[in-house]
Amino acid sequence: MRALGIIALDILHVLRHSQPLPRKRISELAMLMDFEGCTNAAWDHKDLCHAQYRAIRQRLEQAGLGLCVEGYLGRLRDLESGRPSIGGDRRRFDEVRVYREAVARLSLATAATIALNAEWRDADIRAARCDGDVDTLFRILMQCQIIDDVVDYTEDVSAGLPSFLTSSASLPLAMELTAKAARSYAASPQNSAGTGVFPLRVALRVVTAVTRLVVGVADWRHRSARQYAH
Repeated sequence: MRALGIIALDILHVLRHSQPLPRKRISELAMLMDFEGCTNAAWDHKDLCHAQYRAIRQRLEQAGLGLCVEGYLGRLRDLESGRPSIGGDRRRFDEVRVYREAVARLSLATAATIALNAEWRDADIRAARCDGDVDTLFRILMQCQIIDDVVDYTEDVSAGLPSFLTSSASLPLAMELTAKAARSYAASPQNSAGTGVFPLRVALRVVTAVTRLVVGVADWRHRSARQYAH
């Protein structure tokens, strides 16, 4: 995921500035994405190498991204403090979806701001949320998130982690609502900054097709297992 994210942002940088990302910026992005992954793992109570986490944060601060990291952590803390529980109904699914989208947008907007702007500013993160091309990347990210939720369903249930599939006490309902969410993410944004959105839209179509296949197969397996049990 980290490599794909950097490639996507590099493509966007080329389309915007007619040149690839500098090596230094790519290194900073790689560190940031590692840091975001470690931070999310910590909130999910997963195994975390604290020494590595501190080392990455120190390198980000040395790269002049300390304020960016602080801003990211502050916003993430606000989101995670209101993390919804699992096993609800349609309303709970909507709550979990909003939460997952907010975390994804924050991570992506932070990375996009570093990739596309010479200097980080708080206003840049807010602007990234309204960027049509970044929104296309967000939709791709959410499709990948759905695939991840399908694959990790059993582990997420055991750990009590909110996901598209664990949000509802009824797995068939969760599957139905998740399939609808995947279709909604497939819709490309109407407004975009530049003609370069086309390759991103192609990528969105490909990832969407894979997501629908994964959700469809998972739903079929679950229904077949229920019929066999009866």
